[in-house]
Amino acid sequence: MTPLVSIVVPTYNQAQYIEQTLASIVGQNWPRLELIVIDGGSTDGTREIVERYPVKHFVSERDSGQGEAINKGFRLATGEVMAWLNSDDYYLPLTLAKAVEALGDTSRPQLVYGNCLLWYEQEQRALVDRSRPFDRAALTSSAYIIQPSAFWTRALWEKTGEINQEFHFVLDWDWWLRASEHGELRYIDKTLSVYRIHPQHKSSSGNPRRVEEIVGFIEKHGPPAWAAAYRDVAARLKSMDAARIRIGAREYRWHKLRHLDLYLKHGAKAEAAFWQLNL
Repeated sequence: MTPLVSIVVPTYNQAQYIEQTLASIVGQNWPRLELIVIDGGSTDGTREIVERYPVKHFVSERDSGQGEAINKGFRLATGEVMAWLNSDDYYLPLTLAKAVEALGDTSRPQLVYGNCLLWYEQEQRALVDRSRPFDRAALTSSAYIIQPSAFWTRALWEKTGEINQEFHFVLDWDWWLRASEHGELRYIDKTLSVYRIHPQHKSSSGNPRRVEEIVGFIEKHGPPAWAAAYRDVAARLKSMDAARIRIGAREYRWHKLRHLDLYLKHGAKAEAAFWQLNL
């Protein structure tokens, strides 16, 4: 039997984006779809847009943030397959079909995740962010599971528990790590979603709260060498620059020259920390 898929869309004042998000979900033409929108009390016309779509549950009230909104949504969800999609991201065609096929037996605690198209709105450019096969040790220092391209079974959600609402920036990363203790996580080499990067993007580069939360997470879960690399990069993050200079056929990042001591000290860990903090 075709499984019921529950998609939770947390949102707050993103009327300019949410229609594309909802259209991408409904446009999957999945025969058994449960669409749930949890709004933090938007005042920008979000309600009027949501009412145009076959949404089973729409809640609009103040909340403490994304974590609370996601948990509210999944408390209402009844599907065998679950996911959340932020209201400024969207799915590519056939994403639900590919995810459900990869999951197979939806009674088992498992999660599948794929690649994602990063869309840099201001620059009008895109690139495919390819993930990697699952490695729990690597997950303690790198958030390589891309949230809008992840789908899991109700069995895994029930074993893992809800999102930790204390987090604002690593709430998905924290959940993946906890979920890996209770079920199987698998990578599928398919591009499933579009992750929009824009000026109001929550995870925008340079947010000191985000940097602090990530470093704290690595210090708690990652190996000491990785924690040291993240701390050192975070301390100098404002002066580091991702500008690129092309010399012939090779590409160099001038910030690596300015901060050569960090790269000599931490090697590839410094570069990984830099890009993780600069997403």
